[in-house]
This record gives sequence, structure tokens and C-alpha cells, in this order.
Amino acid sequence: MPDTKLIYFGLTGRGEPIRYLLAYGGVEFEDVRLTFDDFYKRKNEFPLGQLPVLEFEGKTIFQSKAIYRFLGRRFGLDGKDEWDSLKCDIAMDTINDIGLALLPYATETDEAAKKIKQEAALAKMAYLVDKLESHLAKNDGHFVEGQLTWADFCFAGLHDTYNHRSGGGDVFAGRPLLKALKAKVESLPAVKAYRDKSPSVPF
Repeated sequence: MPDTKLIYFGLTGRGEPIRYLLAYGGVEFEDVRLTFDDFYKRKNEFPLGQLPVLEFEGKTIFQSKAIYRFLGRRFGLDGKDEWDSLKCDIAMDTINDIGLALLPYATETDEAAKKIKQEAALAKMAYLVDKLESHLAKNDGHFVEGQLTWADFCFAGLHDTYNHRSGGGDVFAGRPLLKALKAKVESLPAVKAYRDKSPSVPF
């Protein structure tokens, strides 16, 4: 059994960038995918009562963005210097803002309110996505000046979740550079090998 264990739900979500990064780094890991019922039974076992949680080299790591940054540094995916590292952080915060923009709509249960929130969420998301697309155009298709970084992995891993959260359709349609970046990350041999053997999930 591998020493490294990722505990998350049986979906892509915030866990998928971690899976991509571990695969890229050549780390064999136990991919524990909990049902929501199992999670609520075990919730108190986890440091903040939430997932993902990564057990790595005898330590328990939590908070998804902290995990992304840690693995990015470990696998040399944080750029050439501290300024590149900062650009990774800025890209990740912007990617995260897309998810935050969609959250009020995705969690609304009242249908009338949901429609209003969807319009606002998609408008905000379109603004952010356009900013990311124009940024890639200036940086050779990456978030950091033509370099493969952990921020690229995060975008690729979160792409399908954001589409699902938007309520259907492809919110990245018409943004060829973002599409190409996702494809580039997922075509990396180690990431492709992970994807080929991973269970099929809706998002």
C-alpha cells in the first residue's frame, strides 16, 4: 500500500488538481474516494472537518490551495523565482474566484432566485475567464511566461467542476488558449496514465 494517501470525494472537484500533481510527480498514492455519507460519519477525523486531506511522508496536509502550492514546490512547478511563484498564486486566486462566483447560484434551491443568481454568476465568470484567456495570450499559453506550473494543473483539474457548477454548457467555449492549456496538462504522459485508469465521474 502506498505511503501517500489522498482522501476526497468520489468526484473531481478540489481533489483532481492534487491527483494530477501527484501523478506528474511520480508519486504512487492511495486514492480514497468517500461517499458523502461516509464523510459525515468520519468528519471529526479530519483536521478542519473538511476535504481534501493529503497524507504525505508521514504528515497530514489540509487546505486544498496549500496542498497545491506544496506539491508545486516539491515537483519544481513554481517557476524560476519568487516572482514566478507569486504569479502562480495570483493565477490560482483568480481561478478560485471563478468557483466563488458560481457558488451562490450552485447552492441556491429557490428556482426564481436561482435564475437571477445564475445570470450574475455567469457574467462574473465570463469576465474572469476572459481575463485568464488574455493573460495566456501574453504568456505563451501558460499562467507564468511559457512555463508549466502548478497553476496550470489546477485550472485543468477544476475545469470540469466549474462547467458542472455553472448549470450546463461549456463556460470556457470560445477561449481556445484555456482549452489548449487543459489539453496540454492532461496529455502529459503521467497525467494521461492517471486519467486512463481513474474511475469515470460526472464532474
